[in-house]
Amino acid sequence: MRLPSTIPAIPTLTADGICLRAPRQDDVEVLVRAFNDDQVRRFMPVPPNYTAADAQRFVDSVPRAWQHQERAIFVIADAATDNCIGEAELLSFNTLYDSAEIALLLDAPARRLRTSAAALRLLCRFGFEHLELGRIEAFADFENRAVHYLGLFVGFRHEGTARAKFPCPDGERRDAVVAALLPGDLA
Repeated sequence: MRLPSTIPAIPTLTADGICLRAPRQDDVEVLVRAFNDDQVRRFMPVPPNYTAADAQRFVDSVPRAWQHQERAIFVIADAATDNCIGEAELLSFNTLYDSAEIALLLDAPARRLRTSAAALRLLCRFGFEHLELGRIEAFADFENRAVHYLGLFVGFRHEGTARAKFPCPDGERRDAVVAALLPGDLA
């Protein structure tokens, strides 16, 4: 397994109308809107009232995250326009098991199966081919049916439940569906 720090620069990846690239200053407005979306806030741990300053800190943190092997973060962009439509990342690298976790979100106007599947496939392919991962794991809130179907569509297989995986703003914790993708599973 190779960690993100072994990649000399954040790559730009393109396939099926989607581009994964390093975030830029001009992505901040879309990131703020996406991270403040009710559906994103419902299913992802996002700071309350996500601001342009929060988005700028995120953009500025990406090179350090790659260098320190924390996360491989990309902006999802429309390949034709290069406009930001979301964010995707590999995180929680486990060198003992050659695995990582995957996460992605799309701005509401871009949430379509074709777009989501293209972004998910492209990031998984990068993980398998460039980082030499043997397994990519995904965790989704039980109520986030769209993500469950997306994972199945791309080839993830349901493996069980991660009890109390996600903290909630009200102090409770929610269970998550656990799914995993192996290199030969990618559809």
